[in-house]
Amino acid sequence: MTDIVITGASGFLGRAVRARLATLRLPYVAVSRRNGADLHRVVDYKDTPYGDVLIHLAEEPNRAMVNALGEAYLDHATAVMLTLVKRAGTVIYASSGVVYGEEGNTPFSPYSAVVPTDLYGRSKLQNEAIVLAAGGTVIRLSNLFGIGMSPSNVISDIDRQLPNTGTLKIRDDTPVRDFLSVSAAADAIVLLSQMVCPGILNLGSGVGLSIRTLALLALSSVGQKGRQIVVTHPTARRSVNILDIEETQRRLRWSPGISPLITLGNFFSRTNLDN
Repeated sequence: MTDIVITGASGFLGRAVRARLATLRLPYVAVSRRNGADLHRVVDYKDTPYGDVLIHLAEEPNRAMVNALGEAYLDHATAVMLTLVKRAGTVIYASSGVVYGEEGNTPFSPYSAVVPTDLYGRSKLQNEAIVLAAGGTVIRLSNLFGIGMSPSNVISDIDRQLPNTGTLKIRDDTPVRDFLSVSAAADAIVLLSQMVCPGILNLGSGVGLSIRTLALLALSSVGQKGRQIVVTHPTARRSVNILDIEETQRRLRWSPGISPLITLGNFFSRTNLDN
């Protein structure tokens, strides 16, 4: 049976992938820099054990932190990837839809031009090139959400304010983004682990929601339609990033599931049941 190795296995997406593999009773090795009874701990991901399929989820997800770390982060992330492609039969690499930029008139396809606007994007594209040259699979992820997600994103920021009263504050209400549940992303990654599917695939919902729509949905989900939304740092800048997932659906026979309006509504209502 195929030996599946997951780096970043204790992270948000890593936990979801492990749960899906366990449900399907597929064997895996969960690699992390954290301690845990079911984790293979490493100090550096260059020490990751060999796997027939290696799912690399271990890069820093906080874009601002990556940019603050600078070239040292880029050099180390590249060195890790160069080592990992030699230690796996196939690599599945978690990249990001941010490499397309924020000025899409239509959803970005895997063949759209890329716009590395910062070090975070440069790092993703550099490691994508290494994986593709080795015959691996690159998945460009949209904005993932679910229980246990990072506190440093717009969904978490809105969710933290739902138990309160008064105004709900958001930084800017005009950006349009693609949101995908972490469980749907994990389903796709596990499907990929069971097939040969080289190249670039987008993982998103294929639907764009403005941040204002997101805030209104959150308030409606918890019965707070009357609360005022205040935009603290409004801009007039166009900012749209939606992923075209048609090729992913065709190649994997995968679906993102029900509408993100429903899944996001369920998320907000579930996390605030006790309030």
